[in-house]
Amino acid sequence: MIVLLAGWYTLPLGYNTIVEWLAPQLGNYMRPTLVLVNAMLVNPLNNWVMTAIWVIAGLVGGMIAGTKAGGFVVGLVTWLSCLGILVFCAVQLLMGGLSLGSLPPLPPGSSLVDVLTIPLVQSAITEVLALISGGGGGFDPVALILPLVVYFLVPIIIVTVAGVIGAVIRKKE
Repeated sequence: MIVLLAGWYTLPLGYNTIVEWLAPQLGNYMRPTLVLVNAMLVNPLNNWVMTAIWVIAGLVGGMIAGTKAGGFVVGLVTWLSCLGILVFCAVQLLMGGLSLGSLPPLPPGSSLVDVLTIPLVQSAITEVLALISGGGGGFDPVALILPLVVYFLVPIIIVTVAGVIGAVIRKKE
């Protein structure tokens, strides 16, 4: 809950443009989906706000658990819960129906540049451009998938380690 709530208020401006643009067509699950996509896929090593959110969630969970094993489990369950909520929101968006022919125009006062300033979009563009300009090597799917694997693993490691530290801070009596 900490990750979803804190991520809601720290969502980059470009995501708000996407929400204002697509939420009338796709429904109310658009913002929570984007919040969790940002939380789960943005590189916490480059985004200190998301690192702090994951650390706080792990510390609080670890302090509540009170044991090292409990802190580890709470950290892992925190990440898995975020993943589960993300899947639920994505399913709700797809169940609402998606008609690409009837997408509304961008909201007034916003542009495609707002969408391109999203950190996740910027890192994806950087990876694709590096892959394209990589030279005579050819297509390497591992070079495209490896950053996503790292982005998935780093939050798990951060939240579980913070959970164990939280359990050490406040030991169960």
